[in-house]
Amino acid sequence: MNRSAYIRQNPADDASAAIGAAVRQAVQRGLGVGRTVKIGTVRGIVIGYNIARDGNFPGTRFPLLIRTELGVAKFGLNEVVPA
Repeated sequence: MNRSAYIRQNPADDASAAIGAAVRQAVQRGLGVGRTVKIGTVRGIVIGYNIARDGNFPGTRFPLLIRTELGVAKFGLNEVVPA
């Protein structure tokens, strides 16, 4: 008998996997740390990745941390293009 069928999966593991997938997708799109990007007409630099699981800006939806002249903010992959 396989007991793994009866063990509940940890939802935090699902969030970690989804955040990891978002970060990998960002890197594949050329949005690695140090990359100059544009958000509309504003230029910025990718300074890291958002690994937050909860809150208004989770890493699954807003995986990029970008420093602009206006400050540091979290952005989604569809909001940013390489400059």
